[in-house]
Amino acid sequence: MGTTRIKVIDLSSEQAEIKTARKHARLAAKRAGKLSGLGKLKTEKKPATGKSTEKKHEDTLSVQTASVPSAPSVPSVITKQSAISTTARKHQHHIGKKYQQAARHIDKNKAYPIKEAIELLHQASYTKFDPTVEIHLNVTDKNIKGSVNLPHPVGKKKEKKYLVFSDKRSPINDKRIIWGDTKTIDDIQNGKLSPNRDFDAVIAEPKFMPQLAKVAKILGPRGMMPNPKDKTIVDNPQEAIQKQANSNSLQYATDPTAPIIHSTLGKLSAKPEQLEKNFQAYVAAIGPTKISKATVKSTMSPPVKVDISSLTSLQG
Repeated sequence: MGTTRIKVIDLSSEQAEIKTARKHARLAAKRAGKLSGLGKLKTEKKPATGKSTEKKHEDTLSVQTASVPSAPSVPSVITKQSAISTTARKHQHHIGKKYQQAARHIDKNKAYPIKEAIELLHQASYTKFDPTVEIHLNVTDKNIKGSVNLPHPVGKKKEKKYLVFSDKRSPINDKRIIWGDTKTIDDIQNGKLSPNRDFDAVIAEPKFMPQLAKVAKILGPRGMMPNPKDKTIVDNPQEAIQKQANSNSLQYATDPTAPIIHSTLGKLSAKPEQLEKNFQAYVAAIGPTKISKATVKSTMSPPVKVDISSLTSLQG
């Protein structure tokens, strides 16, 4: 069997740990007591007086307590990372030189007219790719949602897959359509057909709505439950699909955690007039009185505040 080794810590010594064999453990402990100036307390004879048992017990406790060397005060070491407060760390997620140089073009305390704000986005952009222009609107209502038909496309259009409930089934060129029936509704309930995976939109005739109520809990949270406001409950689904295919309609809704709407205006390479008109369409759809703050930015660029008064003028 190998020799058992233990660690004896001498808190008064510069050496943090002393490794020794079992037979030297007692000697090392005695040396540690001498170095701390408390070794005499262990070997000091107790006076043989007629003290009570309670007094002897108190003396014993006092000697045992004194024989334990107190831990030396170690200066707390604070690393550079821990010294930074939580608030400071939140504002240091953009510390690159390129970002800082781009931010010099923008006065963060000023709100610009939309035309001037888009010009600043071009000056502040430093990406090698064509960035997306984002729009962020602080609104007064937490439950704002709807759709907006933009006058100019925001990018390459994705081909939608439609789930259509209609008695009139005729093929539509260049469209991916799933014709729905009672079995289709059962497949949605069982998970065989899934929103956003097998179809992107649902259009139905009014007579099919009582049957679709069975899957309202599945389609509703994904914004796919047919309703007249979105023009997805129609008498002629084929005509509705063609209109959607030819439009630049986008859905918008407030963030689940805050009254903010996030969306896109298009690519930065688009003409400034096109981005302005798309911005105007958003303002008209939501309503300028419901917008308390507006910000635009491109991918990886600093944000630019938009003047609220310019939003009101754009609606007209």
